[in-house]
Amino acid sequence: MRTRTMTLLTAVTVSLLGATVLTGCQAKDDKDDKADRSGPAQAATALPDKATSTAAVTKPPTLPPGKDVSNGPSTSARPAGSDGVLRLRPSAQAGGLARLLDGPSDVPVDPGEVRSPANNVLVAAYGAAGSGPRSVLFVGVDGMTGIDGKRLEHMVRGMVDYVDATEGGVPSGLAMKGYDPGPLGGTLECVPAQDARPAAICGWADKYTTAVAYFDRLSADQAAVKFKAMRADLEK
Repeated sequence: MRTRTMTLLTAVTVSLLGATVLTGCQAKDDKDDKADRSGPAQAATALPDKATSTAAVTKPPTLPPGKDVSNGPSTSARPAGSDGVLRLRPSAQAGGLARLLDGPSDVPVDPGEVRSPANNVLVAAYGAAGSGPRSVLFVGVDGMTGIDGKRLEHMVRGMVDYVDATEGGVPSGLAMKGYDPGPLGGTLECVPAQDARPAAICGWADKYTTAVAYFDRLSADQAAVKFKAMRADLEK
């Protein structure tokens, strides 16, 4: 009797365990089926979230000094004007230098395509006093509608040709070096311009103007500082 009872209990226990296992397997299968049915839809909605997150942390590449990825310099740093557009002004003083009264009467450097009256060309010479030796020869064009790197390159090459013809040879194999353009933004670059003595050619370009200048007796680093100071007086 006791043996029969134990056998019956064992059978019941095995039966219950089997039912439990089957129930668990069925539940797992149902869960897997649901996961299989919902997986593609969940993946399709998750991808945009990941893409958005990636875009949010993407940063533009770091540019060297003197380079600007914007279409123009920040207007908050610019002097106020009647129409908000900066132009080249024939200032009597620029960067602590005086405009020479007997400065150049023609344009010694080709400023590229000029359309009247949209573009104004400013040619000026500056020195320690209103008369005497020239320290800086300046050529600039205003009326721009965006940073024009090709015009700047054109004007720099024109200044190199001018210096080669009148001031001595410009060292070959040199590249323009970028400098801090200051509060007016855009691009400011300089390059050594003499073999025999310190001299430099500098250029700037921003949304409104493009200019190039030859600096006598100054290194490229010194000329960059002087050009930035002159720009504050010439571009208003």
